[in-house]
Amino acid sequence: MRATFVYANSRRELLAGVERGEEPDSALYGALHLPEHGIDVRFHDPVLTRRPLPPRLDRAFWNLREVTTPYELGRTDVVVTPLAEILPLAARPRGLPVVVLNFGLNLIWRRASTARRALLRSSLRASARVVCLGESQRRELIAAVGLEPDRVTTLLVPVDTEFFEPREGADGNGRTVLSVGKDLARDYATLLEAVGPLDVDATVVAQPRNFDGHTHPPNTTVRSDLPFSELRELYARASCVVLPQHGPDYRYGSEGGGLTALLEAMAMGRPVVATDRAILHDYVDDGVEALIVPPEDPAALRGAVERVLGDPELARSLGAAARARAVRSNTSRGFAARLAPLLRAVV
Repeated sequence: MRATFVYANSRRELLAGVERGEEPDSALYGALHLPEHGIDVRFHDPVLTRRPLPPRLDRAFWNLREVTTPYELGRTDVVVTPLAEILPLAARPRGLPVVVLNFGLNLIWRRASTARRALLRSSLRASARVVCLGESQRRELIAAVGLEPDRVTTLLVPVDTEFFEPREGADGNGRTVLSVGKDLARDYATLLEAVGPLDVDATVVAQPRNFDGHTHPPNTTVRSDLPFSELRELYARASCVVLPQHGPDYRYGSEGGGLTALLEAMAMGRPVVATDRAILHDYVDDGVEALIVPPEDPAALRGAVERVLGDPELARSLGAAARARAVRSNTSRGFAARLAPLLRAVV
């Protein structure tokens, strides 16, 4: 059996980095472990978007690639992809089952026009399965789009727990705060207001667009585009990892935003403070693997960070429980083991 993965962006450099041991395999969603289950895997970059193009052509080809991709794949038994607006419909004439990874379809649906919703509904109904990243996301998508519940499943996001591992001697006794993520749902304004008055050394790893209109206090450093090896070192040195996000009604980013950074911190055994979103409750329990605070509340966020920094035993407990849960529920190998029977079922 052969499965072809088609991602929104090329994974060629990531695959090379994983092979060299320089990058985690988290963003491959278990693909490298499917051969252990008798499934041959290949990765395909759509022909229309392999090369840089002028802006107008780039935008047109970005959308058109979903139509042409099914006819570029050659022999394959199933396609796994987050490309869902047309691709499952385009694959129907080939009789090719498509398993859709829901990386943010709920928010796309909320923002879409009537015409775009009609197309997205038809495309999702043409898919063999839709894989959601949490139960709240699954329930909302079923209700909004009108999908058959038995064709929409939940598989929790994986993290490479072998690349991200706790460091010996990291006990949470310092005053170092780390926040990571470029998703537009990140609420760095609240983070900066929360940590500004604190006696901490804060680092934010994000993109310049995340800070449009915001100035950061003297105790905060902003960095971007770090290699994974350097990011891993920042996690290892962090006394507390903070995941600040806007509330569930925020119109930008993704309803699944923050999960990657959350799981990386958990895999590193770091104590986490996160603002509440429904999808997080599939990954952590408040007070066990993380401290959860209301969104857009600087005082609550500051209080939780101070609590972690001021209580080494709490920090150690949160970090140990987080690592244990990541290993138990979120490994790349475990994701492949759950994905494999789903792929066999649709084929």
